[in-house]
Order: sequence, then C-alpha cells, then structure tokens
Amino acid sequence: MKELSYYESASESALLDLIGEIRKEAGDLLAIMAHYYAPDETVALADEVGDSLALAKKAAASSASAVLFCGVHFMLETADILMNTPERIAARNGRRALVFAPDATAGCPMADMIDETRALDWERQLKEYVDVSEFTPITYVNSSAGTKAFCGRRQGAVCTSANAEKVVSDALARRPKLLFMPDSRLGRATAVKLGVPLDEIVFWRPDEPLGGIDPDALRRARVILWDGYCPVHQKFSAETIRKIRATEPTAVVWAHPESPREILDLCDGYGSTTKLLDVVANAAPGDVVAVGTEWKLVDRMRRRNPDKKILYPAEEPSICEDMSKSTLPKVARALDAWRSGEPTNVVSVPAEVAGDARKALESLL
Repeated sequence: MKELSYYESASESALLDLIGEIRKEAGDLLAIMAHYYAPDETVALADEVGDSLALAKKAAASSASAVLFCGVHFMLETADILMNTPERIAARNGRRALVFAPDATAGCPMADMIDETRALDWERQLKEYVDVSEFTPITYVNSSAGTKAFCGRRQGAVCTSANAEKVVSDALARRPKLLFMPDSRLGRATAVKLGVPLDEIVFWRPDEPLGGIDPDALRRARVILWDGYCPVHQKFSAETIRKIRATEPTAVVWAHPESPREILDLCDGYGSTTKLLDVVANAAPGDVVAVGTEWKLVDRMRRRNPDKKILYPAEEPSICEDMSKSTLPKVARALDAWRSGEPTNVVSVPAEVAGDARKALESLL
C-alpha cells in the first residue's frame, strides 16, 4: 500500500480521477457516505451526505458490500451494526459487508467520555442509593457500540438530537426515571422541554465521588445526566448572540442542542443538523439567521444561500478536527487500498456487542 504522502503530493484532479476510476470499477458494490461536517471536497464526491444515523440506515438499505464512511468511529460502528445483521449476512451467503474509514484516528471526544466499563461502574455506584430498575438508560447516538449495548441489555434506547423528545417521553412513560448519556446538554434540554423540574435533574460528574451529587438529591432525581459534552458546541458566545440581537434586530438565532444551556436559553430555537439546514433553507431572501453548529457546515450554508445573511454566534470558527480528517488524499488512499484487496481502517463490531447495541438502536428504527 502506498504511503499517504504519495496521495498528498498528487493534484486534486489526479485524486478525483483515481477515485472516479475505482468507483466505476466497483459499481453498486461500493458506497461513499459523508457526514455534514466532512470537508467540502469529500462532501462533493459522496453518494450520500447527512447525519450519522441517516447515513448508517442508507448504507444498510443500499446494495453496497463496502462502505467508505467519512465520519468518526462511532458512526462506522453504527453502520457496521445495521449492515451486518444476521439476516443481512445470511442474504450475502455468510459474507459481512465492509465498513472502513479514510482515517482510523477520527474519533469523537464526547463518545469517548463514557464506555461500557464506565457505565457499569456508574450503575454500581447508583445501586447503593437508588433502585436502578426504575431508570431507563438512554444513550445519544454519538456513543460507542459498547455504550449502546449497555443500554440494550437493560431495555434502554438510543436517541438522536432529532427524536430525543419522543424517545425520552416514551421512556418516562414506561419507567419513572431516566439515565441519559453521554451528552448532558441534549439530555437537560430535552428533559426541561418535557416538563421535568430542574430540581429533579442532576449532573453526574464521573471524576467526583458519587458524581458530585448529594445522596438525598440523587434519591429525588428523576433524570440523571452523565456530564459529557461536545467540545465543538461549547464555543458559542452569549455575548456574540447579544451583539447579533443589537445589530441585527430581525435576526433569528438557532443552535444545535449539544450547546450549553445559557446559549440555548438565548436562542429562538434549537434542533438537529437537519433541522438547522431546514431553517436556513426555509428562510426568505434577505432574512438574517445565526446558526450555532460546526463551522464547516455553516460556511457551506453561507455559500449555498448567498441571498440570505448567515451569521455565526461565536468569536471564531468552531471546527471538529476529527470530522476534518476525511480529506481527499485519505479518501483516495483508503479506496486504492480496498481495490488492491488490502482494506485499511476497517471497523467491525463483535457480534455479542452488536446484538445488544442493535436492541437499543431498534428503539428508534
């Protein structure tokens, strides 16, 4: 396999020619999926662009036996889980579909804030003070396969930023209490919107004894949030939003629910990446919209909507470095290696983990 430097020294046109050649040879057996936060040049060549779960579902619904997923590790795990159900493997005469990445180091800091081992320790500590059978565990889709499996083994669920309210509402209808991981920002916003009082929501800080929570407060809690977060969505500025309000009085401000509480409280609304795209798409020419999410996507919104004024509620661009790793040279290298029969950066979830993770994923599928 050629070194990455070989592809990095090639021209963009040469890389696109190579990628086009490989895709033509592969036909429907190969699909390229790119998350919204991937670099522009990668988004431009993808077969599908979208949020992580939507891409995994499209991969599973495709006829492809190999998927290059331009995102981060947990996304490839989800695609592998959905593409390689026992039924789908049987339909391929026992062959697994291949899910691989341009860069093996592309991870998610928030997903890494909890894993199955830490979740089990959390449960162990909780058992000393509360009846854990009263709690439904819910994990945000931005989590590892092991974390999803932890929830699946306990009749829990997976949610996305788009359907968190429905998943949480359904969970609270089944059992009176909730564990939410790893995104405390989304968890809090969702619980509050569903009417859970603030004094019944607590943040479990994993590096502090008993999560930094008073035992009595823990017993009263209806929702316990693992105090994880997305670093990219913590960088929006309340002061910048106030300046936007002062200088652009007609502006509407929207943010992703992974943002801090004080930011969401200043916004006109919040929603998933797809929702934010819809807000901009549905704005009239001349409208002013401030959008708080990853910078590359907002910059793309600006370029694709020149008749609207798109503002950014931060002092400087907030970029997901991991999502930025799916560069054109890395895409070309990964595809070239796959064509030669030496695929790299392959993600394969063990069957015993995948089965339980799938139980949690089925809650939203």
